This record gives sequence, C-alpha cells and structure tokens, in this order.
Amino acid sequence: MPKPLVFDRPMQSEIREAKIDFLRRVIPPWQAGMGMRTALDLGCGVGYYSSMLRDLGFQVVAVDGRAENIEEARTRYSDIDFRVADVEDPALAGLGSFDLVLCVGLLYHLENPMRCFRNLRAVCGKVLILESMVVPGEEPYLVILDEPSGEDQSMDAVSCYPSEGAIVKMAYRAGFPNVYSFKELPDSEQFRASVGRLRARTMFAASLEAIDSPILVKTVEPRPSGDLWTTDPTGFTKMLRKLRHNLRNSKRKK
Repeated sequence: MPKPLVFDRPMQSEIREAKIDFLRRVIPPWQAGMGMRTALDLGCGVGYYSSMLRDLGFQVVAVDGRAENIEEARTRYSDIDFRVADVEDPALAGLGSFDLVLCVGLLYHLENPMRCFRNLRAVCGKVLILESMVVPGEEPYLVILDEPSGEDQSMDAVSCYPSEGAIVKMAYRAGFPNVYSFKELPDSEQFRASVGRLRARTMFAASLEAIDSPILVKTVEPRPSGDLWTTDPTGFTKMLRKLRHNLRNSKRKK
C-alpha cells in the first residue's frame, strides 16, 4: 500500500481530481492537433499528474525537488521516469525539450519564480500548462509569504506568491510568444470566488506557436507605469515639474 502522505488527504484529493478531470478534457485535442508525444511534469510530488499524462499516451519524465517524494513516486508508478531536480536550477535544461510541460501547484512555492519561468521556457518544445495559487490583482507583482515545512510546501520556508498579471508578464518575458488564460477553470471551490473571498487559483497556457482553441483567450502583457512613487494618477504634477525644469534650463542658457 502507498505510504499515506499529505498528497493523499481528502482536501488534496478533491482539488487534484478536479484539476485532473479538467486537464483530461483540455489536453487530448492539443495532443492530437500538435502531434505532442513527450511530457515533463514539474513538481510532480508522488506522481498523480504524471500517471495522468502517461494514461493519455505521453512518454513522461517527472521531477520533484524532494528525494523522498521521488522515492515514493517510483514505488507507486514504476513505469514512469522520475528524477530529483530543482526547477530553479538552470541545469534543468539538461533534461531536454518536451512537447508538453505541466507545472501544477508549484510556482507559488518558489523563492525565484522568474528563474523558474526561464527554465520552463528552456525545456518547453510546444506548450506549457501552468496552474498556481494567485494573489488578487491584475498588476504584475509578487507577495513574499512564509510557508510551513512539508512535502508539498516550499523547500526554503519562504515563497513568492504571484498575481495573475505577474504570471502573464513572467511568461512573456521568459520568451513565450503566446500566453493564454482559460475561459473556464477546474470545478473546485478554490477556482471560484465566493461570498467574502476572491478566487485563489488559476491556470494559464503558454506556447511557442499560436493555439486556436475555443477555451482560450490570448492575454496582453501587463505594462504598468514606471513611476511607482507618484501620488498624482492624473500626471498633472509631473507635467508641472517638467515645465519648471524646462524653464530653469532656458534661464541658464540666457
């Protein structure tokens, strides 16, 4: 019998099954249409999503930063290639290129999410599907939070939780030319807003070639103002300062 871990608890199982059901509907049309055969599961835990990818017909490599998770995954799914690897390490590119890269429930546990995105781009041959917790807001920013220890938590007890805008911006800046949000999300409470609580999780797709899909919406890279210190959103005081600067320069030239 598999060793009971946090991954197997009822709350984890409910949201995981919702995500797996969603991915089982989303992936096969792209898999067939784009000729995807290989898949990389990043932050695989004990292998639930890896086995889903295998069942869809992919040749799967799966990695996790914790050796104990990989040891348990190998016990559960002996026909999958599980490896210990750090998604924040540029050496991840040594794994090669994969048609599909799946990154579920990982990004917000990391200290360096932008570095992770660069590594995601390095190993992605066609499509990345990324699921994450998000802090509210469309502006691109990260919130640093403490995390408890555990086999499904941060490796270093501190994490950078992204906004949805941050995920979109990091994906574009990492080199993905196409970044998409989903018109629908997995059928689970954390993917919905409720009374007194905003939606906590989201999912994006990024690709090297454009994807024509009725469930996707192309995103635009957020480009906030470079002046984060202004208290005048109208820009009027900035205009006055510029005018004053120009007048001073003109007097000096005289």
